[in-house]
Amino acid sequence: METDFNPYNLTYGFIGLGLIGGSMAKALRQAFPDCSIIAFNRSEKPRIMAFSDGTANIVTDTINDSFALCDFIFLCTPVEFNETYLDKLSSLIKPGCIITDVGSVKGNIHKAVSERHMDSFFIGGHPMAGSEKTGYEYSDASLCHDAIYPVTPTLQSNKADIDKYLAVIKAMGFKPVIMTPEAHDKTAAAISHLPHLIAAKLTLLVRDNETDEKYMRLLASTGFRDTTRIAASSPDVWRQICITNAENISAMLSQYISGLEDIKKAIDNRDKDAIEKLFKESKEYRDLF
Repeated sequence: METDFNPYNLTYGFIGLGLIGGSMAKALRQAFPDCSIIAFNRSEKPRIMAFSDGTANIVTDTINDSFALCDFIFLCTPVEFNETYLDKLSSLIKPGCIITDVGSVKGNIHKAVSERHMDSFFIGGHPMAGSEKTGYEYSDASLCHDAIYPVTPTLQSNKADIDKYLAVIKAMGFKPVIMTPEAHDKTAAAISHLPHLIAAKLTLLVRDNETDEKYMRLLASTGFRDTTRIAASSPDVWRQICITNAENISAMLSQYISGLEDIKKAIDNRDKDAIEKLFKESKEYRDLF
């Protein structure tokens, strides 16, 4: 890492002040109290809150020349909007500025960056933190503490920039893991995207089998609530994730559906050994987490 790199006095830009953008900005403010934070958000309420609570030094509803001051810029909007903001930032960023994103899918943003010849400025990221809640009002720096943070550099990312980036996200409290965009998207499809779909469909299965006496809701306890908690997440966010990582999610769904068919066959046949094997093997692997 360059010896003159001092993250405490840099200028950080945030495009979007939702749950994740707000939490990361707050974590940055805690880590580097004297840094400058410039934040864009389309709606007014998060801007007012971020300025009033001291998280942001400058808030704006436009992508303007103030972002030319930034050493780091975090794209924290829904994935379908990030490409638009790349276009707006491309003519503003100064030499040496690092642009990153926090999206749950990496392949699409890397493709967009490459098409705009911005590979040398970009390092992808995905803070695996959050809540089923959305909005700046639920943001909290503690969401960043000890959360895994996949980092997906481009082929043109240099080691000095990667080291700077790692230093900043570690200071926020994250635990970075460097990987390719392809490996990230396949992994996320299995451990994040598919579980959200399962939770959503399970919730609707229960709804569709609800009785007039509302027994389903009455008897639903910890197991069901824990399993389906993520079904309360933002429909808009998850629509975008499913569309942008469709190939990987579809592949995982196919495997999962095949597995469910095997389970159904075992239950229909009262196959005690197969049923016990399912729970034994899943417990052994789950206990490793």
